[in-house]
Amino acid sequence: MNTLWTRTLAVAACSVVYSHAIFGIGGHWAPAPSLEVKSSNGQIATSGSESISIKQNAVSGLNGFGLKLWIDFLPFIDIEAGSNIQYGMYDVSIIGPGTTTTPLKFDLGIPTVDKPGFARIVSDATILYPFLKLPPLVSIVKLYAGAGITQVVATEVLNAKFAKSAVDKAVATGGSTAADSPEEVSKILVEAIKDEGLKSGFGFHLELGAKAKAPIIPIAIYADAKYHFLGSMPSAVDANSMTFELGGALAF
Repeated sequence: MNTLWTRTLAVAACSVVYSHAIFGIGGHWAPAPSLEVKSSNGQIATSGSESISIKQNAVSGLNGFGLKLWIDFLPFIDIEAGSNIQYGMYDVSIIGPGTTTTPLKFDLGIPTVDKPGFARIVSDATILYPFLKLPPLVSIVKLYAGAGITQVVATEVLNAKFAKSAVDKAVATGGSTAADSPEEVSKILVEAIKDEGLKSGFGFHLELGAKAKAPIIPIAIYADAKYHFLGSMPSAVDANSMTFELGGALAF
């Protein structure tokens, strides 16, 4: 009887050890459905007595993917680091002279993609508190909440304000005929947005999520919701947004 109890406890102990991963690395889908790139329109150039305007459409929500690394060996807290790249495409049209509308073509070198896009890389460092483990002994599922610091690197948006500045600069350096047709304006805008540097800055985030890992098997799945705020973003994009992460990981 004593031998049976000893073996049972040993198996239970092994299950606990192998179900409790102290290190994990994984990949996930990372959409940001609440983020919006705002629309804009306005006059940006003239052609004789006619005006040339731009119409930039909005895009709601970004798609994305990312990586996550976590370490769970400290008492009471976990440490997590992750990075997501998120992107969305939007339409831009050049209007004029008159009522002529010319869609802006933007060659990114990607098949079927011929329009401008907004992209950002969001990197997070997070301290998490596991507030519930189920079941209590083996802890296959763990629920946690936390907060941390965020670094954001983002592209500029080709909106009316950016387009007007780019055209004015081209006219000042290239003469009065540098932007007198939709074709010339399109060339100016494409080159300007390609040459524009990335914006970067720091903000913060809150996180709520769950991880699940079966005993012995070194595979885990996780689902997180992150609210980012106070990050440095282009003026055409709201800095506050929600990101969801759904993925799988190797956990040891």
